Amino acid sequence: MVAGRICRVDLQRALEVVSQPLTYEGVSDPQLCAQVQALADRDLGIGCVPVLDGQDSVRPVDVLLRLAVATKPEYQTDLYEVHRHWSLMRYLGLFDADSNGRLCLSSAGRRIVGNQRKVTSEELGIGFAVYRAEQWVASRWPRTTSVAVIDIDVALTSGYVRAGAVASSVVQRSGRRPDYLLIAESPDSQDRYRYAVIECKGTKSWTNGLKQMASACEQLRGVSVGDGQPPGLAVGTVLADHRIRCRALELAPRSHGRDVEPVADWVEQPRVFEDVAEVYIEPDTFERAVHVDIDENVPVSAEEMVTVGIQASWASLADFAGNDSAFRRWAPPVFRANLERDVRARPQRVRRQTRGGLDVVGVRNLITLPGGDLEIVFGLAAEVDDALTGRDPAAVIDAQGRVAERGAYENDLPRREVSEEVTAVSDNGAVLMLAPR
Repeated sequence: MVAGRICRVDLQRALEVVSQPLTYEGVSDPQLCAQVQALADRDLGIGCVPVLDGQDSVRPVDVLLRLAVATKPEYQTDLYEVHRHWSLMRYLGLFDADSNGRLCLSSAGRRIVGNQRKVTSEELGIGFAVYRAEQWVASRWPRTTSVAVIDIDVALTSGYVRAGAVASSVVQRSGRRPDYLLIAESPDSQDRYRYAVIECKGTKSWTNGLKQMASACEQLRGVSVGDGQPPGLAVGTVLADHRIRCRALELAPRSHGRDVEPVADWVEQPRVFEDVAEVYIEPDTFERAVHVDIDENVPVSAEEMVTVGIQASWASLADFAGNDSAFRRWAPPVFRANLERDVRARPQRVRRQTRGGLDVVGVRNLITLPGGDLEIVFGLAAEVDDALTGRDPAAVIDAQGRVAERGAYENDLPRREVSEEVTAVSDNGAVLMLAPR
């Protein structure tokens, strides 16, 4: 199945595959931990994650949604729209299910070899890592309502002007740092936000994947906050033997005050927290300008780091759904500097409703294929879109919480109702809709 040559039957099959939960193998056990540690010349301080070990299931469309939201925009608006829709079409036909309902590569996916398989593995590695990180959060902190995953260079090199004194700092410990900053929100807890770091790897080789995991675990220690090491998760996705498997390891929790084993590259050893770092942010903090730049070792509090990360995540969501007003409201200057925005090049925003009754607002593209057309909508739940357009951070948080409560229902519909339309809804309000026309 190749984009541009998909017949109507193949398109229907592709949509059917990505909409259904398929089993795949997760690996996070003591053996993996020992294998990865053996490849390093230092104590990595890692541990396995039992909830991410063994057979699990995933709808491929949920992985594609995470990939689309997490990927930083680097194109002019008109070219960016073409790029991301083309990428979606490329991966839409990548997946298939074997006779036992296990996730595997389609015949077209199996024909992707060499460097193209490497690129495919790396990009899908982002989508699977974000999906697995959300599971990691849900297992540890069940009261979490939404999870934001932000490119750490965007979150921590924001270009804001600093405001006020700080009590702790974000420091880059080495030349290599993790890919993403994860911010989990728990509105009903004393400390509203929890944060961690994620490193994503993807490869076409099962053996090379072990080396990648060792590298990933070192990168998790590339950033510290104050006198502590943020919790971290390393995820490696392997596309080999026509199968998709995900390895995962975390920084092993240690007691407060107990140092990590000395390592020459780490000038000052940060502590590893027993639990994820927690912080409470006053609502008016979102209205203050903050500067965060770990490249210059600028002192930054955890509160400021999380604030910048949350606002960057809201800007990414607004951009994802074509809400340029909301993008300008929340975007860090680094977003504006790297993206030439011509709103006239944007596809017209549309309003849709999912089969479950969720109102969605976003950008629409209609792709013509032999035998039929496919409508693709990148959007947001309408109430999240409306809240992002306003100036009240509390309204955004509340709207995301309400969408998170009904997201599981929306995503479970394909189990109960047969339909050509495919929808994925994330807890932060992002929506991907695919429908033959």
